[in-house]
Amino acid sequence: MNEFDNPDGQKPGLTERLTSLINNLSDSKKEELLEILLEWQRREQRQDERIPCLIAVDYSTSERFYRDFIQDLSNGGVFIETREPLEVGQSLSLTFSISKTQSNFKITGKIVRAEANGIAVKFDKKLSGYQKQIIQSAISKTP
Repeated sequence: MNEFDNPDGQKPGLTERLTSLINNLSDSKKEELLEILLEWQRREQRQDERIPCLIAVDYSTSERFYRDFIQDLSNGGVFIETREPLEVGQSLSLTFSISKTQSNFKITGKIVRAEANGIAVKFDKKLSGYQKQIIQSAISKTP
C-alpha cells in the first residue's frame, strides 16, 4: 500500500492527492508553489501572446515621467522592467520607438500588476491596424 491508497484499496481523487502533497510541503515550498500557480493563471488569462524583447520606453503618470525598458510586448500590453514604486490601477501614457521601422508608438494603458522587478501594463484601447503593424514589426524583428 502506498501513501495514496485508501485502506479499502481505492485510490483517492486528484484533488485529495494534491491536498495531501501540499499539506506535507514546508511553508517556503507552499509559497513557491503558489507563485507557480499564479503565473500559470496569469498566462491563461492573457488574450495575446507576449514576446520577449528589450525596447526603451518613455512613460508617464499624472505626477512624473520615467524611462525604462519593455521586457515583453504583445498586441494587448507590455511588461516594463522598473524599480519605481508604481501601483496597480495607475494610468500611464507610453511612447517607444521601433528602431527597424523608425516608427514612434504612442498609447495609454493601465498597470494591472506590479512586481519587484517591473509592471504589467494593459493597453486601454484596442489597437488600430497601424499600431498592430508596428507591434508585429517589433515582435518579428526583435531578437
